[in-house]
Amino acid sequence: MGEGAPTVILESGLGGDHRTWNQVQPQLAAASRVCVYDRAGIADSDEAPGTRTAGDAVDDLAALLDAAAIEPPYVLVGFSFGGAITQLFASTHPDAVGGLVLVESNHPLEAEQFEAHLTPDQIEIDRGFALDNPERMDPFASFEELQAAGPLPDVPLVVVTAGISEGWPPGWDADTFDALRAAQQADLATFTPQGRQVIAEESTHHVPSQQPSIIVEAVEAVLSELDG
Repeated sequence: MGEGAPTVILESGLGGDHRTWNQVQPQLAAASRVCVYDRAGIADSDEAPGTRTAGDAVDDLAALLDAAAIEPPYVLVGFSFGGAITQLFASTHPDAVGGLVLVESNHPLEAEQFEAHLTPDQIEIDRGFALDNPERMDPFASFEELQAAGPLPDVPLVVVTAGISEGWPPGWDADTFDALRAAQQADLATFTPQGRQVIAEESTHHVPSQQPSIIVEAVEAVLSELDG
């Protein structure tokens, strides 16, 4: 949708499809060209063989952008695990990225920081749940890829964080994990010198559907900084 540069690329969460952005893309189309797609194994996209990682998704996105002749720079907007993919894309294709918006994104150290406060049984249950997704994506191997990747490029970055806790599985101490999550979200905003954080006060994790306007404002702010 829309016209203009830089192109905005919207990256959905784990197992999510393009409809994640139904309330965001039309609003952004007034400001620039905005593209969504479905990763391998999602909606009408073909499945890919074997277990996958964020690195595979990055390679697919790079190939897709090339095949569609969509020229950089890109403003990447990643929701949830899509934020991990956009971080890795930016680290491995720094010259192609003009700006970033991370919406309730995973943090590279999330798994190890969380698991330090879980029992072995809780870890086994949580990992089993996370690995059971239609993309056959391994989030834990993906976090290791993020940790091994280089830094993000020095571009405008907005981290959008939910103001309402989604809650935690039974047996997880809510105060501990709320504090960990808050610290991780704040830390993401330090990943570039131009980073900042905004709070979606009326949203739980699902900011694209619950408070799409704050994402639109964040992307427009990045576009404005690039124009300036």
